Amino acid sequence: MVSAPLPSRPQSRLRLRHSLAARITALVLLVLLGAVASAVVALDQLRAIQQGFDRMVEVYVVFNKHLADGHVQSQRIFEQVRTWEREGNGVPEEERELERDFEETFRLALSTRNDDIAKAQTTIDAALADPERFGAAEPRQELREIQDLLAELEELAARDEAAEPRQVLQDVRGQGQIQQKFKKIEAKSQEAIEQVRGEIQQAQVRTERLTVGLTLGVATLAVLVAVGVFLTLRPLRRLAEGVRKLGAGDWSQRVSPSGPEREDEVSQLAREFNHMAEALEERERRLLRGERLAAAGQLAAQITHEIRNPLSSVALNAELLEDELQGASPESRDLLAKIVKEVDRLTAVTEDYLSFARRPKPHLVPLDLREELHDLLDFMGQELEMAGIEVVQHLPRGPVWVMGDGNQLRQVFMNLVRNAQEAALDEERDPDRRPRIEVTMRCKDEQVVVVVQDDGPGIPVPAAEVDRIFEAFYTSKAKGTGLGLPTVQQIVLDHEGTVAVADTGPSGTAFEVRLPACAPEGGSVSSPASVPGQGPPGDSTRPTTRP
Repeated sequence: MVSAPLPSRPQSRLRLRHSLAARITALVLLVLLGAVASAVVALDQLRAIQQGFDRMVEVYVVFNKHLADGHVQSQRIFEQVRTWEREGNGVPEEERELERDFEETFRLALSTRNDDIAKAQTTIDAALADPERFGAAEPRQELREIQDLLAELEELAARDEAAEPRQVLQDVRGQGQIQQKFKKIEAKSQEAIEQVRGEIQQAQVRTERLTVGLTLGVATLAVLVAVGVFLTLRPLRRLAEGVRKLGAGDWSQRVSPSGPEREDEVSQLAREFNHMAEALEERERRLLRGERLAAAGQLAAQITHEIRNPLSSVALNAELLEDELQGASPESRDLLAKIVKEVDRLTAVTEDYLSFARRPKPHLVPLDLREELHDLLDFMGQELEMAGIEVVQHLPRGPVWVMGDGNQLRQVFMNLVRNAQEAALDEERDPDRRPRIEVTMRCKDEQVVVVVQDDGPGIPVPAAEVDRIFEAFYTSKAKGTGLGLPTVQQIVLDHEGTVAVADTGPSGTAFEVRLPACAPEGGSVSSPASVPGQGPPGDSTRPTTRP
């Protein structure tokens, strides 16, 4: 089978935005941000409720307490004024006496009422001075209205405190006005309290709805994140399944990356797994090929041993018989010639088998492959010219260095050129077109690439079986042994290279040989003199034979 080079591994760096850990972290952070946003909204609503309670407790409760105390004192004063009025019916005012204890008690009631009104006023003033504390950027209108009413009430109460008790006792109408002011302020305060209570209830309902909605939203987001994490990690299951099948001996097992153009950890792991599977599959192919070649070599050795000596006896007897038949008829001599020819052919086959079975390991030394290939083509030039084949060389002018065994590499390219010659001279080709063989050498990825291409009809095997031409004893030729290309492949593998069918079809077949480039002693692979294709411009492109 063809020992194709493994694909090069991608060397792209793992970017943060492609990182699997970064994506999972982003999904988790998304859930956390949703939870934080929900908490912030809920806290904002709770703050609004708290501000409503603060306004209720710290403003209206305190204010109403002071206002109620003042109203109680005002009610007592009003009752004392009415009592004074009832008891004085028919008695001139200047003749009525005001007891000292009553006067002091009455003055104290007026003073206490004014103190309570002042305390209530202070509470409202403090609330108006710090509106943000109670949830408003500007002072609330109801507080301003209460402040205005309190200012009027405070003015009336201060006037009574400044007057004589007797004058206050005689002013029933003024006390009635004060009572009306108290009631009006209490009504306005109750209205404000109801408004605050409504705001608190609305905030509670809004908070409950937002809490439920945000909880459902965060839960939905968490489910979506869980699905995203599941989909992100799903390739790991395929990877685990691929590892299991690979462990069971399915060397063709491959794992698709998690998506196109993805560079996350799972995708890189999948690609590394595929490289490992390819390496294992290639190693398995080489192992099977080695076992086949070993078996083929053993078989070849046995066949050679069994038929070589009898063939030698037949050849010797045929020569003796030829001497005895010097005066025999032409028909007899023709038959004897055919026997000798077949014996020679069988002898050549046994020599091929023996060479295949006993092929030595290569002796690797720095070698100018360009010079070796050029000499080989010159050596075969006369034979190819007599066959009417045009050979075109595309070789660099400078030396091309590889670590190789000159004799074995010469055998490789001689075999490929002879196969190309047989294909170019195929009987089915166009008789008006001159046969052509093209030999190209170039450098690619620190390798020497040699392509031997013919313009024959192609390899007459199905496309799925093209690789089998490198198997021992598999041949598409009527008189082939099936040992040429397996030998070529084994020699190339011993040189740490590869050989493959680069192309085949009606327009011809191309064999590609790749060998590692090297530098001669004291040289450098990157120097123009040692790297294929990097020599002086004007690489030779010349035909070995002229039309």
